[in-house]
Amino acid sequence: MRQMQKRGAGALAAVLLATALAGCAGGNKATTGGDNEELQPPQAQAEQKTKVTLWTHQSNLKDKMTELITAYNDTNEDGVEIELNVVADKYNDVLSLAFSTKEGPDIFSITGPSSTQKAAENGWVQPLNDYMTDDFKARFRDGVWVENNNVIGDQIYTLPDQASTMRLMYNKALFEQAGLDPEQPPQTFEELREFAQRITEASGGAAAGLGLPMGDGYYTDVILMNGMGYNAIGVNRGFDHRQGRFDFEPYRPLLELTRQIEQDGSMLKGALLVSSDQGRAKFAEGEIGIIGGASWDPGIFASMDIGFDVGVAAFPTIDGEPRGKSTIQMGSGYAMSAFAEDKDKAWKAMEYLYSPAFMGEIMKTVGGISLLNEVAEDPAYQSDVPLLEHYQIVEADGVWPPFPPGLKLQGDTMQSVFMQVINGQKEIDAALSDLTKRYNEAFERGISEGAFRREDFTIADFDPLQLQ
Repeated sequence: MRQMQKRGAGALAAVLLATALAGCAGGNKATTGGDNEELQPPQAQAEQKTKVTLWTHQSNLKDKMTELITAYNDTNEDGVEIELNVVADKYNDVLSLAFSTKEGPDIFSITGPSSTQKAAENGWVQPLNDYMTDDFKARFRDGVWVENNNVIGDQIYTLPDQASTMRLMYNKALFEQAGLDPEQPPQTFEELREFAQRITEASGGAAAGLGLPMGDGYYTDVILMNGMGYNAIGVNRGFDHRQGRFDFEPYRPLLELTRQIEQDGSMLKGALLVSSDQGRAKFAEGEIGIIGGASWDPGIFASMDIGFDVGVAAFPTIDGEPRGKSTIQMGSGYAMSAFAEDKDKAWKAMEYLYSPAFMGEIMKTVGGISLLNEVAEDPAYQSDVPLLEHYQIVEADGVWPPFPPGLKLQGDTMQSVFMQVINGQKEIDAALSDLTKRYNEAFERGISEGAFRREDFTIADFDPLQLQ
């Protein structure tokens, strides 16, 4: 993730680190209950536990995690006390600064493959191979060990927690108002454009046919890169695994479609300034007919007052036929610090985080797709979050090969360029050519610097429709 290089940003990160570390001092030390151990009676000293600090960026889980960890601390016989710290803002910057000042946590959540790569390169993260028995590994679903996500080379660096899938979501009431069958979502690009037009016209412009909030890039990923990009275009975020290089030309039909919808006036107005949270709110309020969604979205929508029936379906494709399977993204989960003072105790804490008692209750409460077999297969841990059943893994979903991590790209990202094309700021030809050039330059730079090898990402017989 981005490093804070400017002095002002560094000062801000220092303030954030001080806040994050408040009440969370140092590595795992024995808790004493007082400043002078000599004054403690023998029984109190015998009950001391090793403190294991745990950092996470998942602020939506804070209350439930606190409840479960408190119960574990009160009852465990592992000699462990987990100290939870939720860092909601600038998590990766705060984490980087913490490790650079030797104040990093013993266990920490990982936000994605690039974060795993960075942590491994910097020596922050402890390989877990020696801690994991065959029985422990067998507790996870097939396909969870993904190179450059939680595995680098022959070392496992993170334990995945949950998978995510992508779907299309739509307002059935607005479909009916537009004379569309609410049980027949768009199957092709042409239908998506038509449906968006009819919804906008039937609502008198009060509702956008297609919601593509672009204020923070979230929906650009969910709808374009991770949604239609994988199954409609059959490309892994611009990377062609057969050739072992980047090629953005296949995205042309997708950019032409979204550019046309914007020109039709069927796109969400002011989308460049609308964040993902604002976009969800607009959908819940009936101001958007069609929007994208990830498997964590049902849990977010569950807290909103939605006064209409919501449909969930696969994303449309160019002609109704998929070019690839929809992506199953394996969550990066949690890692152990290479600097943890007592790694055996830190592993005990990680075993608890990946137990049904913890992970099962998390999944039951907030929804999600657990990667632990004993949680995924136990009805006791199934969430009753509405719409979540539509996000469960099906045959049309698959795990894609890894995307080259940590690219040192010069210039705008693919998400930013796509947004500029949709809004008419860039022409499609020039944009696609420039993206292909710059991403390949970054890829070649990574290879020459030894960050990764070309052969790790080249699959001569790659078939995006045969993924498992």
